[in-house]
Amino acid sequence: MIIEAAPLSVLFSFTFNSFALLSLLAVTINTVLIILINSKGFQVSANRWFVVTLFTLVIWGTTEALSRFSANPTASVFWSGMGMLGWAFVAPVFLAFTLVYIGNERFATSHIRQILLFGPSFIFLFLGWNTNLINNRNIGQFHEIYYGWNSPSAPLFWLVILWIDVVFIVALTFLISYWLKVKEDTKKRQTLLFIFAVLIPIVGGSITNGIMPILHIEVFPAAILLTSVMSLIITYAILRYKLFVISPATVVSNVVGTMNEALIAFNPSYVIEFVNNAVKELFDFNKEELIGKSIRMLMPGDKDWRLFRERIIEPLNRQDSISAQEIDFVDKHHESVSVSFSGSNLRDSKGNKIGVVGVATDVREIKKLLNSMSAERNKLDVILSSIVEGIIAIDRSCKIILFNNAAEKITGLNAKDMLQKNAEIVLPMDSPEGKINVKDFIYKGKEKEDTVTGIKKNVRITRGDGKEVYVDLVGSSIKEAEDINLGAIILLHDISKEKELEEMKLDFVSMAAHELRTPLTSIRGYLSVLQEELGTILDKEQRSFLDKAFISSSQLAALVENLLSVSRIERGALRIEVEPADWEPIVHEAVNNFDPQSKEKDIKISIKFQEKKLPKVLVDKFRISEVLSNLIANAISYTHPGGNITISAIQKGKEVETSVADTGQGIPESAIPKLFTKFFRVSGVLEQGSKGTGLGLYISKAIVDMHGGKIWVKSALGKGSIFSFKIPTASQSAIKGLENTKTKRTFIKANQKLATPIAQG
Repeated sequence: MIIEAAPLSVLFSFTFNSFALLSLLAVTINTVLIILINSKGFQVSANRWFVVTLFTLVIWGTTEALSRFSANPTASVFWSGMGMLGWAFVAPVFLAFTLVYIGNERFATSHIRQILLFGPSFIFLFLGWNTNLINNRNIGQFHEIYYGWNSPSAPLFWLVILWIDVVFIVALTFLISYWLKVKEDTKKRQTLLFIFAVLIPIVGGSITNGIMPILHIEVFPAAILLTSVMSLIITYAILRYKLFVISPATVVSNVVGTMNEALIAFNPSYVIEFVNNAVKELFDFNKEELIGKSIRMLMPGDKDWRLFRERIIEPLNRQDSISAQEIDFVDKHHESVSVSFSGSNLRDSKGNKIGVVGVATDVREIKKLLNSMSAERNKLDVILSSIVEGIIAIDRSCKIILFNNAAEKITGLNAKDMLQKNAEIVLPMDSPEGKINVKDFIYKGKEKEDTVTGIKKNVRITRGDGKEVYVDLVGSSIKEAEDINLGAIILLHDISKEKELEEMKLDFVSMAAHELRTPLTSIRGYLSVLQEELGTILDKEQRSFLDKAFISSSQLAALVENLLSVSRIERGALRIEVEPADWEPIVHEAVNNFDPQSKEKDIKISIKFQEKKLPKVLVDKFRISEVLSNLIANAISYTHPGGNITISAIQKGKEVETSVADTGQGIPESAIPKLFTKFFRVSGVLEQGSKGTGLGLYISKAIVDMHGGKIWVKSALGKGSIFSFKIPTASQSAIKGLENTKTKRTFIKANQKLATPIAQG
């Protein structure tokens, strides 16, 4: 700077200027505010930033006063340049205060943001001190006016003013946004005062110290006074609404006075010197009754005093603090008070131990709760151990967290060995449908209520001793499962006995059916011979008796064959051997077999195929013909004389759908869900005249299912029924696969073709 070479006598050559007193007034105001705010607490980040703002105003006001007191332009230029240390930094420091005030504490610790915010100020300061771009330092252009020395504006002075205004406007924008969002009424009023205060230097200061000098209009520069008005209003808002005025001593006093835990401070002689208000609630002693007394008065007896010394005093002699030590004290009425005691050593400025301060937390209710929880847990353990059903609980990663006694008995595995093990690995299970994945029982997502997550029937488990057991599984979950990392609770119902009885039943049915087959074959053979040999000899009544005997033996033979088929189905021994076949001839053959029965009842059977030739189907001809025979036999049985039966077939995608429609009596809606179960027959009118066993539709469904198809019925009473089933077509890829592998599903044939079912029902 040009003035750097000036002697100190020149720089400190002053004359009195009354307008300089206004600048000193601003200095006084901001200095007082700094002292006031600092006395109320200097620990809060926003408070510190506001004090820094006030300090920049003090620098600005001081240098402005010295510039106005200067007796020559050289001194005025020097002090004006020094003033940039204040006015160039007011706006960014105030923006920092604003950001911290609205809750953006990250700013105070971010060096990058601070550099971005304060960097321009340092650049302007450098330019102002070393060039004529910001401050006019040309002494020859200065002239004295009523408030001091004045000169034309520097070329880039407008840029500094613009930048200061922009920063203030950004701060104003943040304050307005915060005012719109904040809900608390006190904060809202306080922020509104801040907004009003910021507008004063933005409008007034910009005009007097920026716009007017740039336009070469001579006006008194009042920015420092206007900015001081801003600081006065903000300080009033701070003090009026109790912001940033909490001193550390106030904090400590209020915390100690309002805390729920009893605070006790005693000296090395164990004499109590301080207690807070909570001791009254905990021990029923007033402060005056405890202070000056030995802490030993709170001990029930010598044993408890020794325990207090072992757990509290002696550890504190070795270290500075202890925590959560359970101790029994007594209250004013000599009743035991269980507390959790935490303490630390009190030391003076030289580090000497002067006592102990401890916090006693009442744990009586917690102990009651823990005892209650322990009792409930014991009850639960007893219940779980006495339940005959196995219970396994897994977490969300499929690890076993509970394995009750019944589960041990069922699986032959030890609970201790199973806990925290992956259930998928240590407990393999499978069912007729395939391997059981335990993780499938874990509910996916957030449960809204207790729910069943899965049911599996007839599941096989290989026990620890190598034996096999069969169980039904039911998985469930609770709505709090995700919060406690519970995956599922799996119930194991042991059905091994039922399975064994079922096997015995099937063995008996199979054996009985096989034993009945041989004599029935002989009876039917002899009756057939008698019909041929004696047909012309017997009279009409005798021949009727012989025909009825043959029909009854045929019905009995059909029942035997059906029982054998059911036995094979339930054992899983019934297999099919599929091969590509034309569907139309199979349907025609099945219909032709019922030609005598249909003519006898005067029932017309018609066949309808789609116009385009049906594709080949992958079927076991023998078994699929059995399905057609059962459906046609039922239609004939339940259709009145003179009725119609229509067999239709149509291709639908990669399947052929076949329907058997009759104009018979129809089926009640309530009976339809049970129609394809074993031994089910519709009671009432439909039973009249029917000699069925209730097995035909069950067997038909099993055969269709084995083909990968589906069977269903639509019916209405008095209007007839439509039984339909779908079977897959023989696509080229499927046929080629059969030819290449030459693997066909195992098929166990009966000794002879099943007799045509009669009125299966």
